[in-house]
Amino acid sequence: MLRTGWARFWGQPVRYCNQDAGNQLHFPGYSVEAAQWLVDQRHVRGIGIDTLSIDYGPSRDFPVHHVINRHKHYALENLAQLDRLPPRGFYVVVAPMKIETGSGGPARVLAILPGG
Repeated sequence: MLRTGWARFWGQPVRYCNQDAGNQLHFPGYSVEAAQWLVDQRHVRGIGIDTLSIDYGPSRDFPVHHVINRHKHYALENLAQLDRLPPRGFYVVVAPMKIETGSGGPARVLAILPGG
């Protein structure tokens, strides 16, 4: 889970999307190198972020999506309250809505903390 701090803009749609005059979005995301390292070295099953996309805002070819999808891993976007999680030692439960031919969709994401 990548906590960029961008979730603080959630209640401000214009600021959250951060679109410029040319309709280009601007927000942080994973780098291709970070995504590949997480897959290869950390053996993650998926990644998550508190922004609109796992790729940074101006991306046109979504290379981080390609890294994650090539390995058949999941990507979670628009996550809330990542600031309430410890750096490690919790479980994530993802309950996606089943959309027959969709490539993505809404999901309920829960964190289970130890002793909770």
